[in-house]
Amino acid sequence: MQPLAVILNIAITVGIIGIIVFWVRRFAVFLGYKKIQPDVLQIAALLKTDAYRERRDVVIAGHYGGVPTIVRFSHQVDTPGLDIQMRLPATFSFTLMPKNSSLRGEGRVLMRTGSAALDRRFDARSDTPMEFKMLAAGGATLGSLEQLCCSTQSGLSLKDRTMELSELTIPPFTANHVFDHLQSMLLVAKGVKEMPGTDQVKVEPLPRRGSSWPIRVALAGGLVCLIGLLFTQPYNHAAGANASVIPPAPPSGIMPADAVRLQRLQGWRVAKRDDFSDSALRVLREHNLVPAGHIMGDFDGQGSMNDSAYLLVDSTGRRRVSMLANGVVAYDAIFPRIDFMVRVPNSKLAKIQWMTLAPKVTADGDALLVVQNANDPAASMVLLRHGSQTHTIRPKDFTKIDLVSE
Repeated sequence: MQPLAVILNIAITVGIIGIIVFWVRRFAVFLGYKKIQPDVLQIAALLKTDAYRERRDVVIAGHYGGVPTIVRFSHQVDTPGLDIQMRLPATFSFTLMPKNSSLRGEGRVLMRTGSAALDRRFDARSDTPMEFKMLAAGGATLGSLEQLCCSTQSGLSLKDRTMELSELTIPPFTANHVFDHLQSMLLVAKGVKEMPGTDQVKVEPLPRRGSSWPIRVALAGGLVCLIGLLFTQPYNHAAGANASVIPPAPPSGIMPADAVRLQRLQGWRVAKRDDFSDSALRVLREHNLVPAGHIMGDFDGQGSMNDSAYLLVDSTGRRRVSMLANGVVAYDAIFPRIDFMVRVPNSKLAKIQWMTLAPKVTADGDALLVVQNANDPAASMVLLRHGSQTHTIRPKDFTKIDLVSE
């Protein structure tokens, strides 16, 4: 056997062993978590790291926006389904816990956050209430706290230089849900870093872990040698029919380009007139609006009405709001009830009276009004884009907003 052939055979063998080890490790990491494996891989790519197994949990430890970040998923009964931690140079602590929770939260002083929506469902506690009020004074930070406390199954705390968000169960559309929370936590982290004295606080780095680079190098080297060997061999390529794989058709009413970007559309359809409640139809009629499950707008401020928002319905009656801006999924969430949604032109946003402080950010384009209960003027939220982030803000009375029908 020629020396080159020996070298190639050794490299291929090492590559095959590397492939086997790689897939065995991946199988071990996602054992019991196969359903969320694609989402975990997306989150790991965002944090520029690899997922690993810690006992029965799947953990991703990396950096988001330069902040040490740990995302943990768990199926254990006594552990939150989703736990996100960011390490910050904080000099104070606070907790935001649901009022119906058995956990009281830490902190001697029970405070008001400045957000009626938060105070109605959550208890805010701290030993240093003045620092918390300074943090929550910013409209962007308070809006981020509202987004993080998106349900009464979640809790937020800042203690021991660690901000931690916990949810009882692993949420659907896991990657998008975690991305939204990471953006909001990063905004809160920036607010914390601007507090006095934080420049003197040292943040602990993430724990060191073994590197997977040797396996990757072996795998890549083996594959390169295998491809080189294949190209050096004479083969007769018989012409054969290429099997065509036809992707499933998107739900009627969703543009094909949008369907490619949206995840898991099976079982969902665009809302039709029969899906709107009588109260929703009444409000829409009073404002000369047409019930629609597909809204076109300029949410990214590009000067063209090419962005889309969808109100989707499944067989159980759940509602899903999906907004795309400039070809990117800007918002995607599931609700037990959504009565209707409509575009708000950018020129009308300045006239809106907000339930909390007016947002400090300026919308790049149009906004999307999502009404959860047409009988309650306060049960709505406005989604607006600023840069690469989508902000959620609650108006005082959606019936007083100038609305535009598509």
